[in-house]
Amino acid sequence: MRISGALFLTILIAVGYMMYLTGRNATSSLDAVAAVATDLREVGVTGRALDRDLALQMIGAMEGLLATPDTLPDHIEDLKTFAATAAAWADAAPSPSSELRAAVAIRKAAGELRAQATRPSTAHLMRARRYLDVASDAIQFGGAASGGPGPGLATDAVRDRLDNLQQSQQERYQELDEELNQQ
Repeated sequence: MRISGALFLTILIAVGYMMYLTGRNATSSLDAVAAVATDLREVGVTGRALDRDLALQMIGAMEGLLATPDTLPDHIEDLKTFAATAAAWADAAPSPSSELRAAVAIRKAAGELRAQATRPSTAHLMRARRYLDVASDAIQFGGAASGGPGPGLATDAVRDRLDNLQQSQQERYQELDEELNQQ
């Protein structure tokens, strides 16, 4: 009986030590992911703190444009301003944060509405609606628990930062597309 008790105690200590080492490894991995997310910044953008009231006004304006998509070509400059403002917000937002998620979603919604103006498709409208919902939820419920629209994990921050950089590239393509459509 003593031998089995000693064996059980040894196994318990070994499992505890293994869990301790695994926890340290996971913590250092998450710290590394958070550092990567922080370093993924768009070149040439000056960060500004997110203005929640202005963000909600922008979301409301884009929801109005969703209701009348035929007027989108008349609002390209407004959408460019919304995207530039959201880019500045994303640059200044901590990683991960509800501010980052909201800024990126607003920027992507503006991009989808710009795309709708030059190449109409219900897919652009549906994606814009989804991004506006994400932005609204992130602003209104930013402090929500894990799994909700709150700040989330470090991997969510990397995804948001990459989405922001991808949207920056997409905006460059849209500029060319809009120029071609004007000619």
